[in-house]
Amino acid sequence: MKTIELTDDGDLLFENGDFKLIDGVLEVKQVLTISLSTNLKEWFLNLDFGLDFMKLLEKATDEEIRSEIIRVIGQEERVDIINDVEIVQDRKLRKLSVKYNVQLIDGQTINEEVVLGGA
Repeated sequence: MKTIELTDDGDLLFENGDFKLIDGVLEVKQVLTISLSTNLKEWFLNLDFGLDFMKLLEKATDEEIRSEIIRVIGQEERVDIINDVEIVQDRKLRKLSVKYNVQLIDGQTINEEVVLGGA
């Protein structure tokens, strides 16, 4: 599937005056980043889409947070196997670093880090 590429801050990316399109692994990475960065029930067309930010704010254990992240990543139909999910919390800066390694149904692997929260 092709989609419009977004910048790191979520703006549309243009190339030669037109939208830049991505597909394959880059598109799946972008989808997973958006999924992890969207609060659960925030998108009115799919109330199951996104990460339950309340679990992050309620001083959940690392395992509860990890479980919620696995739930979100597992919703992406092109992800076949979730090999690893690592989280590092910085409660002082209110940041959560999520590192994940997944295998897609086409056999390709994605290693990515998404930082949630903070300023």
